[in-house]
Amino acid sequence: MKKFLLSVFILGCINATAQISGNQAYNENNNYYGGGRQNQTPQNSISASGDQFTISTRVLMNVRPDVLVVTLGINHESKTVKGCNEGIKKRIDGFVKEARSLGVKESDIYIDFISQTRIYDYEVGETRAVQKETGFEVKKNIIVRLTNVKAFNQLTDIASEFAIYDIVKAEYINENVDALYAKLFDEAVKSIDNKKQKYVKAFKATLSDDFNIIQDSYYSVQPRTQYQKYSAFESSEVNYVTNDQQYVRKEARKAKTFYYQGIDTSSFDKVINPSDPEVCLQYVVEMKIVYHIKK
Repeated sequence: MKKFLLSVFILGCINATAQISGNQAYNENNNYYGGGRQNQTPQNSISASGDQFTISTRVLMNVRPDVLVVTLGINHESKTVKGCNEGIKKRIDGFVKEARSLGVKESDIYIDFISQTRIYDYEVGETRAVQKETGFEVKKNIIVRLTNVKAFNQLTDIASEFAIYDIVKAEYINENVDALYAKLFDEAVKSIDNKKQKYVKAFKATLSDDFNIIQDSYYSVQPRTQYQKYSAFESSEVNYVTNDQQYVRKEARKAKTFYYQGIDTSSFDKVINPSDPEVCLQYVVEMKIVYHIKK
């Protein structure tokens, strides 16, 4: 009889503080518990050196996308290249026709040729296995522009009807980025002016009218780069007390969960639209201005 020692570890609740995290606490990179916030280095938003007075600000805005560009992967195998092309064309044409019911125009779809390759398999005999060519495979990507972002699920339903299951990527896009930058720029200027007025009032300082803008950075963050994952489960541990190498331990399948985690807002002076439940594009302006202190 095989002998083994079964040890069960049960997590106990030590701290009785009222805080909510959810299963994301199982993320190995999670810093919610253990003082992760305390380890962050605070950024200087106001600093003075000699006759120079520097004010910086960071403004973040969450914006729902105007457009969703979805890339779907499709492949087709056949004995001949002609058979591949005919088969894949039939499926693509059927998909495109049905996608029109979602308001997708012909100009909203592009077919990107990816590859055409040979397929090999083994012919196995009694004493040897010989590799032989058995056919061909053609791969293409269907790139779809959705102006109705909420039609994504319907699009994937239509794709599945034509055996198109590979969702290569989904990219969020806002088409008027200049207007977004203008709004963020104005908010950053207001933030810096408020800080300047507080400093002048508190310390009775006098600043010159001239100034230098030494930083004006503008960038966006795509949702696809902001997803985290974790597996939430408690498990037992088996420790062997025998050298019997024939004993097999089979692990149960543990589900992985993915969730959206936007930019940490703790270091921003202002966040516009902070509580939108929808996954958004995030736009950031960082500005730094140097004033001169009158003596």
